[in-house]
Amino acid sequence: MKPLFIGATLRDCGKTSVCLGLMQLLQERGLNPGYCKPVGQHYVRYQDKNIDEDGVLMHQVFHIKDEPYYLSPIAIERGFTKRFIDNPDVRPLEEQILSVHYKLRQWHPMLIYEGTGHAGVGSCFGLSNARVAQLLGAKVVIVTEGGIGRPLDEIAVSLALFADYEVEVVGAILNKILPEKYDKICETAAKGLRLLGTELVGAMPYEPALSEFTVGQVAEEFGYKVFCGSESLNNRINHVIIAAMEPQHVFQHIEDRTLVIIPGDRVDNILITILLLSRYGEKTGGMILTSGFEPHPTIEPLLQASQIPVLLSTDDTFTVSARMKDLGFKIRPYETDKIIRLHQIVRDYVDTDRILDALKE
Repeated sequence: MKPLFIGATLRDCGKTSVCLGLMQLLQERGLNPGYCKPVGQHYVRYQDKNIDEDGVLMHQVFHIKDEPYYLSPIAIERGFTKRFIDNPDVRPLEEQILSVHYKLRQWHPMLIYEGTGHAGVGSCFGLSNARVAQLLGAKVVIVTEGGIGRPLDEIAVSLALFADYEVEVVGAILNKILPEKYDKICETAAKGLRLLGTELVGAMPYEPALSEFTVGQVAEEFGYKVFCGSESLNNRINHVIIAAMEPQHVFQHIEDRTLVIIPGDRVDNILITILLLSRYGEKTGGMILTSGFEPHPTIEPLLQASQIPVLLSTDDTFTVSARMKDLGFKIRPYETDKIIRLHQIVRDYVDTDRILDALKE
């Protein structure tokens, strides 16, 4: 069976989500799938090696016995690209990927490779997604966000590069399709993809719960100080607002699971936030107080009693809010509810049989 390479049109389109769902389905079928992200741009230190964070996720979720290195052989460390451009020899890198590939083939009859970004990412050091897929003899499924015009245009660009490397694209998966537009988008996108020479092999609906993150993840990501509410850092967030307006305008914006960004000296809006979030019970929402201002001592007891997690940032309100824009947190191994849901979504909305049949050809 040919390896399956999961590519994308942009970063954070849902490659890892698809891989998580497929791995579970294939394990159910007894196929003992292997996983690898040959080129990783976002690595962490894991078991004394620099391993891509998606490789770490898969290693922990599926309790994979392969050494972490085999899930993430090349980590793009600081200065990596400059060193390559100064000495442009891609052969050692290709040999490294192939060595891992041959080992994985011995242990797993079915392999899933996860790409990095769009088809051209990695071209600056000779390892674009298209070249890696060619090197592995893999067939490709492209993941893109739900829609028609823009996703089709982006898929067309990826198809052209994969074609240049003579890599077969099995089809595309649309992700995060709004439920009210689901049927229309699926029908039109399928026709559009056929015009481009490929097929729609999956259409995954948008589920807000999969995009939720925790207050603790925000604190960890940006190094914010936890002022109080540490017992509630696992509060899930699906709505972010900036409460820099006059107090009377704050009321209409705060709902359940809201993260409120507030200038730290706005006592009025801090008090209103406590009041509004408390309407939804305990363990909901959170605050980020900006500009280096700690809460006034007179309201500290109220914050402590509310159990709302409060983070402190020395940055101004604009900087803090700008960081939150389009922020997409990776799924963590302990988020079993999300992982189980991805299993169900891929099972119900991705034509896995069609993909597997294509890998047999």
